[in-house]
Amino acid sequence: MIENGLKSAETTVDRRVTATLRSMIVDGSINAGEKISEVGVAKLLNVSRTPARLALRTLEVEGFIQKRDGRGFTVKGVELDDISKAHQVRGALEGLAAGLLAEKGLSEKVETALSKSLELTSRVLAPTQEKGEVIASYQRGNTLFHNTIMESCGNSFIGFAYERIETLPLLKLGVLVYNQDKVEQEMLRLTIGHTQHMIIFDALQRGNQARAEAMMREHSNATVLYSELI
Repeated sequence: MIENGLKSAETTVDRRVTATLRSMIVDGSINAGEKISEVGVAKLLNVSRTPARLALRTLEVEGFIQKRDGRGFTVKGVELDDISKAHQVRGALEGLAAGLLAEKGLSEKVETALSKSLELTSRVLAPTQEKGEVIASYQRGNTLFHNTIMESCGNSFIGFAYERIETLPLLKLGVLVYNQDKVEQEMLRLTIGHTQHMIIFDALQRGNQARAEAMMREHSNATVLYSELI
């Protein structure tokens, strides 16, 4: 729900641990098939077991890891060809949702949620802020932006179709992979993402269905290109 997006139960540390683990899986620092546990994550990232446990739960939902018969999880392989094909479907679904929402018009509640999401992602434009805080804020705003549009478009079958692919790695709405070894490149990418959000929001406000749909499709599919480059 939109209200849930505005108020996150996760702390900054929780989001940071999740983002770090996600990036390590995508870039191969943690190999497919490797066992990963709450204790191991806590030791690896020098955090308590609580954020480690929450991060593992999130990554399981996102399809990066799967529960073992005993304790712990196994890292799943990230097949870029499958992810690319699934992203084509997600891009079409998100584009359709944005187009329908533009045609339908924004309610005050939806406009408030989208404005809040832009406020959160805009912090990437403030270079003096601590990077960890910026990434956590961007993740929250990104999730709120994409969830709000899909949930508010007026066609529940879009969400139903999306549920069939959302458990694949990198397919969860708002998922953010951040490469800490390429800070300048990453901050540029997030800045571009924020700008695309602003363009989509403007199209939604103006009721420009074609522009909202095309821009959202392009924005959604950008994740695949990034995944191939890191």
